Amino acid sequence: MRLRLRTVLTALALFAGALSQTQSATAAPATDPLAACDQRSDKAPRCVTATAKLDRAPAVGGTAALSVTVSSKADVPGARIHIDLPNGLTWAAEPTGFTTGKKETTQPDEGGSVTRASRSTDLDRGQSLRFTGKVTAAAAGDYAIRVRVLPPSGYGLGTEQSALLTVGKTAANSRLGLDSGPYATAHLPAGTKVGRQTTLPAPKLGGLAVPDSASATAAAALSCVRGSFSYTDRDGNWQSSVNLQVQVWDEDPANSDDLLTVGLTDANGRYRLCFDNSTDARGGQDVYLRFVTQNGQWGVERDDDPWTFRTGQRDNLGDGTTTDFGDLSPADRRLDRSLRVYDVANTASAWTPGDCWDSRDPDCERIDFNWEPGQTEGTFFRPGEDEIYLIDQDADDRNVVAHELGHAVMDDLYDDNDFETNCGSDHQAHKQETEECAWSEGFGDWYGVAVFNDPVYRDTVDQNINVDFDAATWGSVRTDMANDPWDNGDRVEGRIAGALWDLVDGGDEAFDDYNDTLDNVWYTFLDDRPHTFHDWWTERGGNGKETGEAALGALYQNTIDYDFRDRLADHVSLSRPTPLVDHNYRFDTTKIFWSVVTLRPPANTDYDLSLYEDSGLSNLLASSVHTGDATDFVAINSNRRDLGDYYPQVRRPGGTGTGDYRIEGDETEGLLADTQTITMGANRLAAVWDVCLSAQQDVTLTVTPSAGSQDAELYVLSADSGGSDNVANRTDATASSTGHGAGDAEQLTVSLGDGCHGVVVVNRAGSGSYTITRS
Repeated sequence: MRLRLRTVLTALALFAGALSQTQSATAAPATDPLAACDQRSDKAPRCVTATAKLDRAPAVGGTAALSVTVSSKADVPGARIHIDLPNGLTWAAEPTGFTTGKKETTQPDEGGSVTRASRSTDLDRGQSLRFTGKVTAAAAGDYAIRVRVLPPSGYGLGTEQSALLTVGKTAANSRLGLDSGPYATAHLPAGTKVGRQTTLPAPKLGGLAVPDSASATAAAALSCVRGSFSYTDRDGNWQSSVNLQVQVWDEDPANSDDLLTVGLTDANGRYRLCFDNSTDARGGQDVYLRFVTQNGQWGVERDDDPWTFRTGQRDNLGDGTTTDFGDLSPADRRLDRSLRVYDVANTASAWTPGDCWDSRDPDCERIDFNWEPGQTEGTFFRPGEDEIYLIDQDADDRNVVAHELGHAVMDDLYDDNDFETNCGSDHQAHKQETEECAWSEGFGDWYGVAVFNDPVYRDTVDQNINVDFDAATWGSVRTDMANDPWDNGDRVEGRIAGALWDLVDGGDEAFDDYNDTLDNVWYTFLDDRPHTFHDWWTERGGNGKETGEAALGALYQNTIDYDFRDRLADHVSLSRPTPLVDHNYRFDTTKIFWSVVTLRPPANTDYDLSLYEDSGLSNLLASSVHTGDATDFVAINSNRRDLGDYYPQVRRPGGTGTGDYRIEGDETEGLLADTQTITMGANRLAAVWDVCLSAQQDVTLTVTPSAGSQDAELYVLSADSGGSDNVANRTDATASSTGHGAGDAEQLTVSLGDGCHGVVVVNRAGSGSYTITRS
């Protein structure tokens, strides 16, 4: 099932014409305008449906009558209806209540502009609107009439449907819909620049086949053909078609035509194929080419037949010659969408590890897409058929195509063993579902963006769908869905997609600084066939792949918390976002001195710091809960405690306050001598020393900053601070000096007895050096 989740949807199979309106009775509006239908998925009951009928296929100069009925299951005020006629078609009668005008367009089959008929109307629950009118065929050609329904903000997303019409010079040459093919090719316009749809990654090419007989063919009888094949992308740019099957045929009027050789286009959409030219008794071969949307790994079909584009014929090719068929493309621009789908599969194949979708397979399984203009069934993968069904306009959505391909790839990886595919019509990327559906859909979500090295899933048909799996984290909302909040955890498909992305993305974020290889992530898919993300993670560890704190951070960044404990390195502060849930850390002591864990909250915000003895956070040792934006710390006296691991926790008291904070773990700077200097950058939070005495005495301590921006606080913790646990917070300090402010020295005198005592200097602000004097 696709990720794209529509709200107000239409199933329009329209051949548009001039429109007039009649209206049926209107039911009373529902309290919830969208309550009458499930508006979140294209597989759900439709909120808005429409039917249309053109009474004939007009020839040039002729007209056809159109009737359209639009029915609504929801209250949708101010819905906009656009009906676009490409150049070559005109309105014979103005639509009642519509305004018309020319609009520029990038759709290559629309000739640069369309005549758009537009109006806004309220759609009421239970209402049917009937429109009638006429359209005139001004010129011969193949046309796609596009109808769009666009609801206002807050009432879901619109939809687009295309209607196909061929206008001939006579009625006999005109038809509704598309013929059965094969379809004509056309030469590219002179000077056309052709690019590649994507440069990541490089395509895996299947090589160019040569007939077995070629080795026995005399060099003089070996002839070749060459050329290229291209298509236009959804923005009208020309792209080369890669790994497209090229067939070379000899026309034989007496018998069936002979297939001379087969090959594939290269990374630039070009081909050069050679064959035995001596087998035609009439002279050289009479050659034409077929370009076929199918190879050993994927295909794009219509009624189980791949799309095929046929060239004109070149007769009596000379021995030893190379015939250039030129730079070609489909003559019917509407069919470029078949090649857009084909190219997405090519990019996905190049990205997927191994030579096949499942690199353990001895033979590659072919995955087929069912697509044709005007198709309204889809978009989904059918495991029993190993085929993907796409509605017409989804060919323009690379993420939608790749998402469905991801389901097919998972099916291949699992060797057709069951995984959850019956996930219903209402699953959403940011909401909880079953663990099994979250896993299968999350894999599809991830695959749908990973093959393009771009974490943003875009639905370019429904313009507002825009999900950034890399940016989504704790507290995220769907900005494209009225700021609807994300759910958390491994039952949310978008969280799984984000976790898989972060494991291999090579970028650092708040909790994620882990960078794995794609092969390591893919390995567990191949060997274990897990049915939930948690199973995948467990089996990943069983395969010897990293599942420790470093990798757990990538999951936690995506709200999947498998007991993640963010490790604090000595003297390194970490910047972390608002603790919407408690943030848990690990800090190890390695020196038999005092250590300190310090928390600096954002300005005017109160966060609290606790320290636990165990990873399960059941044995609390101490908490620092100063109000306001005071810097909290907890100090550990390892002169009296065993060295080992500790578990700090940061939380928001009362669940209020926002902003990034800093946390830092510091082991001792050593024994404090008469005078010492330490440099502390703006992000260094604290430092701690030991003062060890053999008898009671008064100690005077002074901390002097080097810069006026520095603001220090000075604390002394006696050897007995913290009681029997030997863990103390700032309130447990025996003495402190904190009130002199930025640029001023802090000083205190304290009487200390036998033992090693802790001296903590907190850097509340500023950057520079501090001079610490003991006297």
